[in-house]
Amino acid sequence: MDQSAVPNAPAAKVATRGEIIQAIEALTDVDSERLNQVAINRILRIGRRAANGRTHEDLLQEAMARILDGSRHWHPERVKFVPYFVGGMWSIASEWAGHRKRNANAPEYAVLESQITKEDEDGDTHSPFAETKTADPNIEEQMVDADIEAERKALADEIEGHFVQDENAAYVLMGWQDGMDGPAIQKAFGFSETTYRTIVRRIKRNSQRIMEERYG
Repeated sequence: MDQSAVPNAPAAKVATRGEIIQAIEALTDVDSERLNQVAINRILRIGRRAANGRTHEDLLQEAMARILDGSRHWHPERVKFVPYFVGGMWSIASEWAGHRKRNANAPEYAVLESQITKEDEDGDTHSPFAETKTADPNIEEQMVDADIEAERKALADEIEGHFVQDENAAYVLMGWQDGMDGPAIQKAFGFSETTYRTIVRRIKRNSQRIMEERYG
């Protein structure tokens, strides 16, 4: 049910541990594959450094642990279990990315030579620090490309961060990232069309403001 469309709606009931376990046991193969794919996408989205050695499996396990220990509450009347689980992974991945951003110079995020050393077809390893070769694109072009990609990611991160506390907007952003269209998002998260359109307008309005502040 779309609680946000009901004025003064009573607080939604929090699922018990038994209800959560029942929902976990009811997950289908399709559900599990979707959760797995979302976890992979989120790790790719925040980047290897922010993940700090953690894999998509670690993200799945962390989300599951927080669900079971009560760190995150599930309101079955508001959202189905799979979207709720996805939201948990989205939030955790954002936490990891935020921690890395605040502690970029910490030793735990240092880039080790072993992480960027490559192995050739003969099995020999080569470090980029050992020699400098002409490349196409050249190093200046690579740096420009990297700067552009970094700027795009920074903007996306800022927009995502703005909506961390806006659960409905976060769900819509998450759905878009997973390739879902409006009707699919409405069905998955229990939004009416009116509520969905309201959320989209809120996202667009705030995103435009963020871009204006960044670029003038």
